[in-house]
Amino acid sequence: MLRNVLVVAVGGVLCFLVGCGQKNQDQSVTKAEKQVGGVGVVDLDLVAKRLGRDIEMSNAVQERLASLNNKLTTLRGSLRRLYDEKKDKFGEEPTAEQEKELRATEDRMERELLDVKRKAEVELSNYRQQLVDQFREQAKPVLREVAAARGLSIVIPKNDGLLLTIDPAVEITDEVASRMPSSKDADLDAAPAPVKSKKKAPAETSAR
Repeated sequence: MLRNVLVVAVGGVLCFLVGCGQKNQDQSVTKAEKQVGGVGVVDLDLVAKRLGRDIEMSNAVQERLASLNNKLTTLRGSLRRLYDEKKDKFGEEPTAEQEKELRATEDRMERELLDVKRKAEVELSNYRQQLVDQFREQAKPVLREVAAARGLSIVIPKNDGLLLTIDPAVEITDEVASRMPSSKDADLDAAPAPVKSKKKAPAETSAR
């Protein structure tokens, strides 16, 4: 008998990105007028959650999972029919050689199912990462615009494992969330809404 093959597991959908923002020592300067060279932090997991993008990505992964599981179920059914046909052909009292052949067939089919399952897991993982990367790319124009308005040169992702304490002044999560579209299909090629600033924008923002 063929052993059951486990359903492809789905990990949680996680999104990690970068942000920008640092409080200027000159208290008379507003946030939109920060001096070039600042460092800021953005929590893009929170941005995705506020926009409902985490749910969109989770649903997309679940749909892909269902499709992969359907293919696996179809393959398992096909292999079972082939096995049963061979078993019926040998009759109720197969010879020792025929029993050996049946065991070999069963083992071969099980290996095939496991191989397909492993490939499906890799495909699902790659698809999930593709969605995360897509969200990062869509966030970059907004991150750069906010960074330019604040005079920031470096943006880093919020990571509790690395950043033990953060000055609220360097957080730009709320500003990024308010400027990003909620739909993953939104046209992000258009320039984001301008942010008032009196300082020259930095040459490039680090966002990865």
